This record gives sequence, C-alpha cells and structure tokens, in this order.
Amino acid sequence: MGNVIDDLRTRFVTFDEDPFNEVDSLVLSQLSYARMPGNVPRWDGGDADDAGGDDADSAAIPMVPVRDLLRAERYDAMFGRVWSPQLNVDLLRAMCENPRWRALRVGAYVDEFDAASTKQFSACVFDVGDGALYVAFRGTDSSIVGWKEDFTMAFRRPVASQSAAVRYLADVACRWDGPLMVGGHSKGGNLAVYAAASMPDDVASRVTAVYSHDGPGFDEAFLESPEYRRISAKVHKSVPESSVIGMLFEQREQAAAGYEVVTSDGLGIMQHFALNWQVRDGRFVHADGLTGGARYAARTLNDWMARYDDERRRLFIEGLFAILEAGGYPTFGELTAHWAQSLPAMLVAARGIDAGDRGVMVEVLKGFAATAATSVIPGGDRRE
Repeated sequence: MGNVIDDLRTRFVTFDEDPFNEVDSLVLSQLSYARMPGNVPRWDGGDADDAGGDDADSAAIPMVPVRDLLRAERYDAMFGRVWSPQLNVDLLRAMCENPRWRALRVGAYVDEFDAASTKQFSACVFDVGDGALYVAFRGTDSSIVGWKEDFTMAFRRPVASQSAAVRYLADVACRWDGPLMVGGHSKGGNLAVYAAASMPDDVASRVTAVYSHDGPGFDEAFLESPEYRRISAKVHKSVPESSVIGMLFEQREQAAAGYEVVTSDGLGIMQHFALNWQVRDGRFVHADGLTGGARYAARTLNDWMARYDDERRRLFIEGLFAILEAGGYPTFGELTAHWAQSLPAMLVAARGIDAGDRGVMVEVLKGFAATAATSVIPGGDRRE
C-alpha cells in the first residue's frame, strides 16, 4: 500500500485492461495544479457557438503530449508554488513512464486571477487516450483571494470561478463531440460538479462521470435542484478521514449517502494533500469513516451557517477575511512567513468581530488556514 505515485511505479495496466476510475481522476486533478509551460496550448476563450459543429473533435482543441512537460529547467516554474514540488515532479515522471499514461495529451490551459472580483480560476483538458476527454479544474491556490472565493460560496452562487467553469466546460463541449469526464481536487471538485450540472441536456448526456476530491459541498437547494439531480448518479465524491475542506457546506453525513472516505498517511490537515491518499492495486484504500475531529469541525461551521441567512453569512465571511487581509500579504505563505509583522494588525482587525461569532471563526481559521499550506511552500509563493 502506498500513494498514487507508488501505484504508478508498480502497476502497468492500460485503460483497455482496467477502465478509467476515481484514482485516475485524482492523478489528473493533482497534475492540473501545475503552472503549465508555454508549449501547452492556451484556451482562447472564444465563443463556444463558433467552435462546434458536427465535425467537432480533438483537432479543435490543440494539445501536446504530457511527456513534453519533462523538462528539468521548467520544474520550478511548474511546481515551485505547490506543496511538495518533488512529489509533483515524481508524479509527472511516473505517469510518463507508465504505459497507462504514455499517450496522455494536455491543452486548453487557462489561469485567471482577479482580486477585484474575488476570482482564482484555472483549468485544462486531458485527452486520456481511451476515447474520452477529461476536463480538470484546479483547486484553490495559496492566495487569500482564492480562499475568500471558496467561502463566498456560503452566501452566493455562482461565485466568479463557478461561472468561469461553466463557460469553459461549455466551450470544450462544443469543440469535442465525444464523451466527457469532469473533475478536480479541493475547490476544483466543487467547480466540476457545478459546471456539469449547469450544462444543457445534450452536453450533460455526454458527461460520463464527475469527480470531486475533497471539494466543498453545496447547500440543500442546489442538491435538490433538477439540474443537479440530472447528473447526481454520475458524481463521485471522495474525502480523506480528516477532511475539513471537503466537508464545508456538505449536507450528507454518511459515506453511503454520497461520498467515500479514503485512508491518508498525512497527519491531520495534511490529509487534504492528494499525494498522501492511499492506493492499492489502482483503487483507493477505504477508511471506516470520518474522524471525530473532522465531524466536529464540519458540524461547527455547517450548523452555524444553517442558523443564519445569506446576509449574515456574508458579514461573517467578510469579517473573517478582513482579519486575514489586514496582515498585509496576498498569500498564506507570505502571511505565515511574516507572522511577527502581520499578527498585530490582524489582532486589531479582530477587535471588531461580534463576540458570538468568534468561536466559529477560530475553528474556521484553524482548519482552512492550515489546509492552505498543503497547496504551497510556506513563504515561497508569489503571484506573477
């Protein structure tokens, strides 16, 4: 038993021998965290209506072999701002060496960041080589803006990245007439579910699977909507035993009701990091259920939100991030690296918080601020 890299190094079955599954989705979701180099074709963001047609196929989506990413001089730019750069390089190498992934191609890369609209969005497309296209949405990066967007989901839908994900998937669907799979890790999983549910019937019918790996959930109104119900049987959600982010806004308490719990060798919040998830023979190693701490943290926040309307939630989230933004640094890595300088300003900002909200806010800060560290190298992340 080991992680997905260990599995790739020892198991050499092709997709013909063992069809695409949730572990394969986790592999692609993790690879989508890479800042793709310039040789990977960019998404042009054009009008999807102009790109489709009866002859729409992969030729309409320029791609390059993933093996073209194997350039040591590019590794720092690609992986220098994600947690454990060397493990991510190891993942890329193991994929390119394995017959299951040798034909993999990537393209339609997009990376958008806009502090004014609280938007952090990135996606790419993988041609798996089994006749299907996998649309991967990147999870939250280290920016405070990115995490603020995640929590904005508590009182607003769609947030900026959800709208971007819908446009992106619709454009890809017009340029490709075959089956589609959609997925992502962390916020990327939420975007995958939201985008798939928002597609018109003709596109939704071509979506064969939707994967959310420790992605935030949705409110009851979304889960009961006709759009979500139409795709719900295709949604595969997986979370580690000590999930925090994946249980945000999650309405379902039992794995049998909508998600599987995976064993992770990470400690505490580090279980969120996908390369700590345990795999055996190409499948997740399942745990008995969420830990008591994970259940408590989820109930603390979710029960609090259930008591208040969207306006009160908005005020709470804006108060929470006003504290973080008062630190004066745009990313969690920089914030923690300059803790001595940022903490006094944050404490001053915290004085204005309603006393009744402080207990919940402390639980949130303990959970998601620590989780943010799994996406970056502390102190080493700066937006270009």
